[in-house]
Amino acid sequence: MIKEINTAIGVYSKLPRYREILGILYRYGFGDMLKLIRLQKSLNLDDDDTTDPVPTAPTAEGSPAVRFRQALEELGPTFIKFGQILSSRRDLIDETLFIELHKLQATVPPFDGQEAIRIIESELGRPIEELFREFDETPLASASLAQVHRAVARGGDVLAIKVQRPGIAKVIEGDVEILLYLATFLENHVESLAAINPVGVVKEFTKTLLKEQDFTIEAHNLEHFAKNFSTNRTIRIPRIYRELSTEKVLTMEYFRGYPVDMPENLRKHGLDPVKIANRMSKLIFQQIFQHGYFHGDPHPGNLTILNGNIIAFYDYGMMGRLTPAFQENIASMIMGLSQKDHNLVTRSILGMSIEGVAEDTDKLERDVESFAGEHLDVPMKELKLGFVLNRLLEVLMNHKLRMKPEFYLGVKALTQVEAIGQVLDPDLNFNHIGEPYAREVMERKWSLPVIMRSLMDTLGMTIDAIKIMPREMQDIYQRLKSGKMNIPVDIKISPEGFEPLRKTLNHIANRISQALVLSSLLVLSGLLFVARVPPLWHGIPVFALVAVGIAFLSWLRHWITIRRRGGL
Repeated sequence: MIKEINTAIGVYSKLPRYREILGILYRYGFGDMLKLIRLQKSLNLDDDDTTDPVPTAPTAEGSPAVRFRQALEELGPTFIKFGQILSSRRDLIDETLFIELHKLQATVPPFDGQEAIRIIESELGRPIEELFREFDETPLASASLAQVHRAVARGGDVLAIKVQRPGIAKVIEGDVEILLYLATFLENHVESLAAINPVGVVKEFTKTLLKEQDFTIEAHNLEHFAKNFSTNRTIRIPRIYRELSTEKVLTMEYFRGYPVDMPENLRKHGLDPVKIANRMSKLIFQQIFQHGYFHGDPHPGNLTILNGNIIAFYDYGMMGRLTPAFQENIASMIMGLSQKDHNLVTRSILGMSIEGVAEDTDKLERDVESFAGEHLDVPMKELKLGFVLNRLLEVLMNHKLRMKPEFYLGVKALTQVEAIGQVLDPDLNFNHIGEPYAREVMERKWSLPVIMRSLMDTLGMTIDAIKIMPREMQDIYQRLKSGKMNIPVDIKISPEGFEPLRKTLNHIANRISQALVLSSLLVLSGLLFVARVPPLWHGIPVFALVAVGIAFLSWLRHWITIRRRGGL
């Protein structure tokens, strides 16, 4: 009861903001949706209560996707950021809305330069004159959460200072609370929307947004990214000035470059758009397949081109991480798309899904095969990876497969880089550039060190299971003995008596014994290999090879016996 009272107080304390949000949605033509969910009545916004800010009729024009994007822009920074993050969730939005939400990357009106100075002085604890030799009050760029100013350090270094919008944390906190309430309302009252888990989407968005608000996290991301590419001369990552950075102020090296999506301008300044497109493509594949750590939002506003065809990245707030297993699945999928191997594509998709299995795997494979025939039956040069991946997501949605968040972010990054690359070089063969990196991941999977590491991990888990099993069996025995566990048993004695049961138990005992012996031999061979016990043959312990050979022969005999008996 107290919780419900607090919720009601929270809702009505933010009633002006609720009315503003719903008024803007109504003005952009989403009044029918509001009536559908009965939210107008819940917040006293009936048809006869349409005084300002709720107009009597929609005033915006254009398609629903255009109006939705315009509404987000008017709703402010939180909703702009929500739209940007939503653009990476192709499982939730269609192609039209996806294209429209990408326009939210544009700049938003800046806040006053004097206010930026006040924030910097408050955060760094010193007057602006002591901190910098020069400070330009007019921002270089302005985004939903922050804006960037140019400055010159006391030592002469040219700096870019990212300053968080004043009061943005409080605005975001209030808006996120409203979004969560609206999402809960939608989930409870609109059956068609409940399936996409609106509350989960808002919580995921909130987690991402909170990370982007803390500039110390962005500084760490940038330094990690820079370390990965420390020897690469085709990319520049700005240096961070930690002594001039806090949670709300991020000071970094300033780059003066050229817009990445203007090939004629690049040529005019002696740069090569074709070379830049090739380098950008290689960089995104290196991030995904070699490092497993990638820039999650490489749109033109976060990139600039320096002299020498060098690429510089900005804004490291949204980064993606991939496990080795996930890298292998993405590599398998790209290899499968390149080779038009629908079986490989299907297996890799299931490996990247949350469920791990489809309701009807055969139908999924048939749909992937049909998809491949429709979209992959083109010359390699004409195969657009971003387009294919986004179309593939529609197939997955039809099978109710939910992919892990990093998959959507990876698809978004690949799609953005490919789109920029094709502006720079219309003949860019993006998929062909990525194939060697994908193949390298697949080959790495079968290298001896990886196999041995995998074997040792498996042996470790086997040993742990063997250690735990007696305790688990003892626990089950004690529960049965004390009467705390009952097992319903329906026994039917066959004419042969207990002989078939005895044989079955013998088979089971034999299988367990053989499995234990096989496990012991594998453990022994692993230990001998690691300890490098002599004698050695080509650097490999002979006794380890013997143990592996015996284990292999035991497994082969075990397998042949099973095959002859038609199963376990």
